[in-house]
Amino acid sequence: METAPWRIFHHNDQEIIIDVDGGISIGGHTTHPFPCEITFASLCDNGLVATWVDHDLRLARMAFISLDEPLQEGATKAQLRLKRDSTMVAGSKWCHIIDSEPLAVEAEDDKIVFALWARGIYCIDSSANELWRIPLSTNVGKSPPRSNEITSLNIDGDSVVVWSRGGTFSQISMLNGKQLSQGELGVPCDIENVFNHGDRFLISSKDGWIWEFRDEEITVARKLRGTIQDAAFDGDDWRIISWREDLMLLGESQTRADLGVQIFQNDGEWLVIDNQGQSSPHMPDKN
Repeated sequence: METAPWRIFHHNDQEIIIDVDGGISIGGHTTHPFPCEITFASLCDNGLVATWVDHDLRLARMAFISLDEPLQEGATKAQLRLKRDSTMVAGSKWCHIIDSEPLAVEAEDDKIVFALWARGIYCIDSSANELWRIPLSTNVGKSPPRSNEITSLNIDGDSVVVWSRGGTFSQISMLNGKQLSQGELGVPCDIENVFNHGDRFLISSKDGWIWEFRDEEITVARKLRGTIQDAAFDGDDWRIISWREDLMLLGESQTRADLGVQIFQNDGEWLVIDNQGQSSPHMPDKN
């Protein structure tokens, strides 16, 4: 592919690749429904929900695109500059202008949970009907700066776990938005991302520290040369890609020539797609 990949999804035997410029490729054909990068994307109810953000033009969109219909080419960047308030994501089932930075988006089945900077946390269905909303945390005095900023949302069954940069978390009901529990990681951190497999969490801090967190306790701690690019739990251990490195959380590591972008499983084999668009085995002796 001409542009480096950013995310890869599989839907109904189709491979969907999103590149760093916001292009979406299905079956080798690439379209640009909106002329800027996609910052968050998740599969939802036979479609793709995503956010498009242009920091230079200070605008953002959130939209739902059906994956059962051909994708449509959207406006150019020049057209967007002329009609910034009326240009929407081409071919979308719905599209909304959002006036605040998206911090996290996660979807499962027909529900979408997202957080907006200085606004709140929202839950909608795949038709954009609002189910609930709650305000952001107002705790002050924590370090580092912006510690209360939401950095990750992880859906686990009937609840979503909301993580802040400073390591606090809240478990929220997917049904009504009520808080079920809260806690904190308990170590100094500036969380960049959180991955989960059920109630098992893998947490990546910007200083290279990573932790496995389960039953409200740290079970593993490890320092990497960089932060986690992507991770997946294979049933026994966490498979991780970091800065030019593949590793198992509880095991060894191997260097990688190109930058790994995402881990995925294909026909029982764990693979990594790199920034050149090429796929290769992740820790082949562990497959």
